[in-house]
Amino acid sequence: MVLPEFSQRTINFAKRQTHDFKLMLGRRALHGLASGLTVQYNSIYATLLGADPVQLGSLQSVGNAIGAVAALPAGWFIDYYSLKKVLLLSVAMLAASRLSYFAALHWTWLYVGIILYYLGLRLTCTSCTVVCAAELENKERATGRGLCRTLSSTVAIVTPILAAGLVSWSGGLNLPGLRPLYAIQMLIFVGIFVLLLTRLSGSYTGDPSHAQSVDGRHILSSFSQVFENGPDVVRLLLVMGLMELPWTVAGPFMPLYAHQFKGADELMLGGISTASAIVPLLASIPLGRLADRHGRKKLLFAIAPLAYAANLCLVFAPSSGMGASLFLMLYGVLFGFNSISMALTSSMAAEIMPRKQMGRWIGIVSLFRGLLGIPAPLIGGLIWEHIGPQYTFLAAIAIDVILRLPLLALVRETLHLPSDHQDTMQNQCR
Repeated sequence: MVLPEFSQRTINFAKRQTHDFKLMLGRRALHGLASGLTVQYNSIYATLLGADPVQLGSLQSVGNAIGAVAALPAGWFIDYYSLKKVLLLSVAMLAASRLSYFAALHWTWLYVGIILYYLGLRLTCTSCTVVCAAELENKERATGRGLCRTLSSTVAIVTPILAAGLVSWSGGLNLPGLRPLYAIQMLIFVGIFVLLLTRLSGSYTGDPSHAQSVDGRHILSSFSQVFENGPDVVRLLLVMGLMELPWTVAGPFMPLYAHQFKGADELMLGGISTASAIVPLLASIPLGRLADRHGRKKLLFAIAPLAYAANLCLVFAPSSGMGASLFLMLYGVLFGFNSISMALTSSMAAEIMPRKQMGRWIGIVSLFRGLLGIPAPLIGGLIWEHIGPQYTFLAAIAIDVILRLPLLALVRETLHLPSDHQDTMQNQCR
């Protein structure tokens, strides 16, 4: 009886949400389908085109830099002009980036593709976060984000296995075997563009008091208003930035490490991606409900060690055989909790800011995360080259333990902030 009741509650929750939120659920699932095709092969594809680990890190650093630059303009234009136009532009960039990857003949060609991809991804994530923040109530926000991740995870479970089958059929882990995946990705993003163009209402409106003049002084002033909402704004900004930093250091190198040192082939890499999607699929909604009842911080502290255990499984996995396969699959399962942690932290970020400033706030968060992400992959590549590949993943654990968790302890719980509390707090700070 538990499962049918749970399913019915989830269906009822989805039915009472707005049209745009439901549409973004579909967009997220399609985006997960596209991303799941190549995420486990991107680093290998770059090395096949001639990149070494440091050059691979430089690719990711350039992409993060471009994404950071785009963060603030995205949030500002969403607040003052059109969320729909920004979102459509972002999806068009994602499609163009996959075309660039498909046509690449040398690893340096990937700079164009990765710049377009991270630019489009940053704009997309900012737009999607604004929609969810504007369309969901505080008491249902973590559940809504959990539902979003559950739908995308359902797709992500199947996609890596299908991708692995296609790679194997096309010739294995080589350029002819990997190249078709990027063409398929491009077609999916084109489909998302058409869906949003024809179905998204774009009803979100930001600050209605926007002046006619949009000179530099006014723009900077509008962003500075975000920091007038109390000390938790800066604290949570730091936590959000440090949330991704450890995994930005290590993430680009995981498939390469598993392939070169643990004997993972295309099927095993697909299995790891599928395993990492199982936890968000099964646990996002239940953990989201727990967070909506008992608070976000408790769950964030409880989940953190699981991501550390994932990296340890990767490092200490045997070099081949059944033992290696078991450790690598366990890595995928445990690392899936990191996705839930990011969703819970995003819920906290949405609850401390007035809705009319949400675009600028998310833009500032994205900028800060992007700035921290610029040197991170390059640092990971340097650790790989000069200290040892395994230390890339151990460094990620140390960064999270030493930096993020102490800052998270200083941020107050946001669950019980009433919807009108944010605006009241802003007026008091002024």
